Amino acid sequence: MDVLCSYLEMVDSRLLHHVKGKYSEFIRLLQEEQFASEEAFIVRIYGKDYNLSKYEVLKSGAIRMLQALAIVSESSGKNIVRKKRNLCLKNFALGEKFLKRGIRKEGMKLVRQAYEIAVEYNFVYLVCEFSSMLYHDHMVYRPNSRKAAFYADQMEKYGQSYIAEKKAAYYFLQATKKGRGGKGSKYAENLKNGITAIENLEGTSLICLIYKSSLEVLHGFSVADYPTTIKSCTRILAVFNSRKGAYTSHYQFFLTKLAIAQMAIGNYKQANESFSKVEKYVPARSFNDYLLRLYQTVNALYSGDYELAYTLYRKNKKCRFESIRQQFAIIEAYLCFLSHMGFLELKHIFRLGKYLNDTIASQANKQGENIAILIAELLIYLARDRGKYIDRIEAIKNYSYRHLKGKETERAKRFIKILCNLPYYNFHPVALTRHMDNHVKYLRDNPVQIGENFIEFIPFDKLLEMILSRLERKAV
Repeated sequence: MDVLCSYLEMVDSRLLHHVKGKYSEFIRLLQEEQFASEEAFIVRIYGKDYNLSKYEVLKSGAIRMLQALAIVSESSGKNIVRKKRNLCLKNFALGEKFLKRGIRKEGMKLVRQAYEIAVEYNFVYLVCEFSSMLYHDHMVYRPNSRKAAFYADQMEKYGQSYIAEKKAAYYFLQATKKGRGGKGSKYAENLKNGITAIENLEGTSLICLIYKSSLEVLHGFSVADYPTTIKSCTRILAVFNSRKGAYTSHYQFFLTKLAIAQMAIGNYKQANESFSKVEKYVPARSFNDYLLRLYQTVNALYSGDYELAYTLYRKNKKCRFESIRQQFAIIEAYLCFLSHMGFLELKHIFRLGKYLNDTIASQANKQGENIAILIAELLIYLARDRGKYIDRIEAIKNYSYRHLKGKETERAKRFIKILCNLPYYNFHPVALTRHMDNHVKYLRDNPVQIGENFIEFIPFDKLLEMILSRLERKAV
């Protein structure tokens, strides 16, 4: 827990103050999925009356704290790994009682059983402890040079792995400590350095692989390198499937990231299959369950199955988690635009004012969710009222200039620039594509952005194709 404590203090000393001494309680609650969302976590720590103006700061710290509790802690709920670890420790505790009473034979028999479990499930620290006891037993009480040498080798082997795990934890924390709050390129560089540092370690334990793969996945998403992310996820999932010690929370994390990366490169069928596999690891009506439904809805939008997307939206729009509910409110605006484009028929009336009120908390994230909110608003004005569309452009231009900086928002910045130049070219598709060709080409050639703070609910290049197609029909 020392590593976890130092990480929490580094994330936010105020959060550490509230959580200090209650790590096991928070980990247990996290495992039971009772509050696996940033809002619930903030409410748990600060109470219901937290300052909304500081929401993004609190959210950033809460997200990283949840990651710390899930990744740094070596527990993952009611699974076989935890049960085996408890059995291992029980055998050891009982063995120690026998040894203290002078019943050495029975005591060492229990220690050896604990050792075998520890080796089977790769509990490296416990293997080191039990190997030391068995080595001492065969050197002093029951001399056997061959067995003593074997346990000495085990101490050296697993001792290196244990040190490697601690170093891997340190490199992981160093690489992720600034999070998405800093500049994207610097964040990606830190992640890359962390990967290289862990690769140079001599340990090959599962925990080291988890840390390395976690950094590879985070790096892949930070630079939109989805093929590499898919390879990393596939590799670690194969390791989980082939050996014991696969923690459920980690398996779920990598399987979800695999599905998102598959969706980002256009493998919608594979993504849907991966999302379906995640379902059995997620408790019903939990935060992760609704988050999974959100990604399935986005996958349906990406694949062009708008009727399915609308069905999923209607089923989940009233979920009890505020952040997910706001995401579905944003999706409703894009579904409204699709309705105006003639791709589906809404069974309810969409009110733009209500939409803006429902997403008020997300609008505080100027370099994240607010991008999708404003683009959806602009698209609906384009479909409904070109006068209001033109009136809104100047404010959108100023917003883009002030807030959309860095590679992670480049696609959004270019798409907004195209939308803002539509009136200048009299809404003529040929003139627009001729003069904005470099921006159009950028959107078509570069992958979609699916990050921690921002999702393209419909890829910008697809939205542009819809707009140009509609303008062409009107121009004829």
